[in-house]
Amino acid sequence: MFAVGALTPALAALHLVAIQEIFVGTPNDMINPNLSADQRAQYVVLRMTSAGQTFVSGASIRVEDSAGNILGDFGAFTANLANGGAACAYPNCPAFVMGTTAAKNLFTFNFDKIVDGQAGRVALPVSGGRACWVSGTSVLDCVAWGNFSCSDSNCPGGVNAFHAGDVNGNLCASSFGTPAAATGLQFGKSLTRSAFNCATKTNSTQFSLQFPKPVNNAGTNNNTDTDADGLINQLDCNQASSAIQWAPIEVQNVTISGRPTSTDSWDSQSAFVGTGVRYDEVRGSLSLVSNFTDDGCNSPGTTSTSSPDVSVPLAGEGFYYLVRANGGTGCVGTYGKSSIGVLRDPQLTTCP
Repeated sequence: MFAVGALTPALAALHLVAIQEIFVGTPNDMINPNLSADQRAQYVVLRMTSAGQTFVSGASIRVEDSAGNILGDFGAFTANLANGGAACAYPNCPAFVMGTTAAKNLFTFNFDKIVDGQAGRVALPVSGGRACWVSGTSVLDCVAWGNFSCSDSNCPGGVNAFHAGDVNGNLCASSFGTPAAATGLQFGKSLTRSAFNCATKTNSTQFSLQFPKPVNNAGTNNNTDTDADGLINQLDCNQASSAIQWAPIEVQNVTISGRPTSTDSWDSQSAFVGTGVRYDEVRGSLSLVSNFTDDGCNSPGTTSTSSPDVSVPLAGEGFYYLVRANGGTGCVGTYGKSSIGVLRDPQLTTCP
């Protein structure tokens, strides 16, 4: 009995809190690399692991890069919370959320803290990094992802252990094990906690990439999902089809190889659009590209992310190719924009 009591001291009412969700932005944020930290639809949801953890004023989410260098804070709370819940245990205790105005507007309910413009604020890194719930030097929870590997000087206890100078604020595990999401965070998905264990905080087993479902301290959310495909109606391009989730974006990284016949390829959008995504490819003569006057469907409605073309252009001529992602009626992407930012508008409007 004494040994158990020694592990559960009287702690300030913000220590028994775990990071629940981290969201780095929408698929459209992915193709806009020049967005500022405040323009990205980013949020962090935290969840109490015991009732009454409401005294969060001054606590923040610290952000580190892939080597454990401290970049700044994602945001800090400037007031305490109202809802501490009744007797509860994770995951049935109250949550709370901080994020950008862009994220709040995306999900259309009030966040507990808007972080725009806070001093020292930084965006959440995508490919690799770590976020920690901290109060001064007291560190209460961390999650790392992607290629995070803290340097010996930053984290003398190991590649995903406490940072030098950190104080263990709740006597939970001082190492967070293998980072989650080995390939990094994903736009359109949240890094979501599915389990909590104070004694063993292995990020890779407790977190996975899922569709976002934020909730505030009052329990307010917008998480209705009519077609049960994981993406909430507020974000879902087709609420009647579980095969389509986010709306398609401009196709990325189109490359062409081979001659005189060629094959072009592009990045898949199935990870966030869904299994129902198709691709439409238009082909035309380079000499007529300014007005798209001889365009035609080369690969309409293909599920592949590459398209061979057996046709050979006339001597002195060449072909251009335009590709869009297509999620069906109301969920059709664009053929992209010209160098001056004008949407490309092929004359062929039905492909397929």
